[in-house]
Amino acid sequence: MATLRVLCLCVLLLSLPLCSLSRPLSLSSPSLSFKVALIHRDSPYSPIHDPSPSPSDLFRLSAQRSLSRLQHFQSVLTGKSSPSKLASEVKAGSSEYLMRVGIGTPAEPYWLIADTGSDLTWTQCLPCSNCFEQNVPIFNPKSSSTYLSLNCSSTLCQNLKNNRKCGGSSCQYDYHYGDGSATSGKLSTETFTFETPKSTLTSLKASISTNPIFSLTTTLSTDPMETSTSATFSTDRRTGAKIKGLGFGCGNSNTGGFGQNGEVGLVGLGGGPLSLISQLGSSISNKFSYCLPSRLDENMTSVLNFGKNAAIQTSDVSSTPLIQLEDSPTFFLLNLTGISVGSKRLDIPPLFFDPTQRGEPFVIDSGTTLTILGPGVYYILAVEVEKAINLPTTDPPRPFSLCYKVPDSGNITGIPNITFHFSGNADWINGPENSFIPLDDGHMICLGILGSGQGMSILGNWAQQNKLVEYDVGKGMLSFAPARSCEV
Repeated sequence: MATLRVLCLCVLLLSLPLCSLSRPLSLSSPSLSFKVALIHRDSPYSPIHDPSPSPSDLFRLSAQRSLSRLQHFQSVLTGKSSPSKLASEVKAGSSEYLMRVGIGTPAEPYWLIADTGSDLTWTQCLPCSNCFEQNVPIFNPKSSSTYLSLNCSSTLCQNLKNNRKCGGSSCQYDYHYGDGSATSGKLSTETFTFETPKSTLTSLKASISTNPIFSLTTTLSTDPMETSTSATFSTDRRTGAKIKGLGFGCGNSNTGGFGQNGEVGLVGLGGGPLSLISQLGSSISNKFSYCLPSRLDENMTSVLNFGKNAAIQTSDVSSTPLIQLEDSPTFFLLNLTGISVGSKRLDIPPLFFDPTQRGEPFVIDSGTTLTILGPGVYYILAVEVEKAINLPTTDPPRPFSLCYKVPDSGNITGIPNITFHFSGNADWINGPENSFIPLDDGHMICLGILGSGQGMSILGNWAQQNKLVEYDVGKGMLSFAPARSCEV
């Protein structure tokens, strides 16, 4: 019976043979680093991109997906689904950013959702008893020399907890999402290949005019030999990363809204033990970061950094504790101590969002577009925003609730900053471009914050645009700073 191979990471020039570890990384090992391109689903480089909807339509769809995502988060936190009329219109796979990943040896390229609100990395696998249609061949474990299914005694299988089934020699996983979508199959390990952002965008630009589903054009090493007992890395811009022995779900039965436009699974970037971040652990200093560009940037591409290069190197950085609940470690929670509209501090109880005092969970998430607050807090905020803005209101399109008519959304004045105050005296300042979404060809702006009765709140990616955001999971700190640009 094959046993679980040790997790290993090797960052190397893509033209060199695969390097791997014969022993686990220790805390004294030097931090490795690599970066991956994040492609927004509405970017022209995305396989999900649909050029037919107007920008306003895309923003509205993105807002509706936020409610679907909230429903999923709430179902995970409570252990049950909490349906919403608005969310029921949206399918699973609602996260906003994609990564292109090579799986297996030789590497087969796939588009996977990059999800800070999930742990398990998974894709569809043959044989497939009940799988959704996808535009590329389903991953075949028999075609890879590095595939290994795990047994029930493995540590990763034990970490599945209530999501595992052990009726035979292999570890079976079973995951369900808030809208009824599901994936189940064998928990396994495999070699994952991550291109550099430059390599990804170069090949996408070369392919964009001829093929909506892109292939990896960079030469990938297929040598599975273990050639080193320690990790080596290069900081050359051509550098890529190969992770050998990464635990993932090989899905033989998958249902719901995944795969309809090209994405065939996801990469789990949450805080649980099965996530990519947790599996790599100290080898990447337990940290990652990103800088999300403005959605008004036509390319909508950014970078996800892992390891030592994830640290923010600016003087105006702020930091606040990053909190994970013991029974729901997936989500990254923050202690929101207050909100200000302009200079007016809202009347919100100081412990209302404190997760250590059983306050309402306040999650930071890159896969949710809008910021969502509980109904009471949202009402206080909306009243103060209306007082501060001297513009004509207009009937809001669903799911927005506060909108204004403007002559040009790119040139307006009189919009106050909205500041989220976090513990540690960390002030997250949102200017108008991070608080309002332009609609109706720029003649309408709508508050990018919604109220919800779901019992939790989310700091979405619209508020995170043009900010450096670092998750130091090892130290339990979130750091952030303004970014001049988020160029790849």
